[in-house]
Amino acid sequence: MNWLDTEHRYGAVSRFLHWTMAVLILLMLGSDWWMEGIAGLGEGAAMELHQSIGMALLALLAFRLAWRVVNRGRLDPPGHWRLAARLGHLVLYALLLLIPLSGLLTAWGSGEGVTVFGAPLIAAGAEIEWLEEASEETHELLANLLWFVIAGHVLATLAHQWWLGERSLQRMA
Repeated sequence: MNWLDTEHRYGAVSRFLHWTMAVLILLMLGSDWWMEGIAGLGEGAAMELHQSIGMALLALLAFRLAWRVVNRGRLDPPGHWRLAARLGHLVLYALLLLIPLSGLLTAWGSGEGVTVFGAPLIAAGAEIEWLEEASEETHELLANLLWFVIAGHVLATLAHQWWLGERSLQRMA
């Protein structure tokens, strides 16, 4: 098993990070539905699970960005695609940073605090209504924007696979 990326295949660490984050991101984007579905847990427990997964994603993002610096064996796309690929990844990473941060601000503004896998991250405090409302709107807007970025990512992968013949799916599978 190769831990590092090569020109022909992503390494085990990159594949693990990619697919783990993909599953968690889709789980989070679908949280409006599953949080209602597990209402038997109680609203507080469902929100704690949502916040915990969000903070896990933030930690995985930090590790992934560090891994990109260390792991330089990737195949760069052709020059005319390189700018689009870099911009797409930049927007994706920015959203993956800003969505949890806006969620933290929402929780802070609500005065309810944040608990991550049972450990308090932000203590409950006074409600700051304007902060809660503004960051909740931002959180939702950014999450909706992420759907479009994911669609672009999937379409770019399919274009690389079938139009450019680069075997992108095999490299990440």
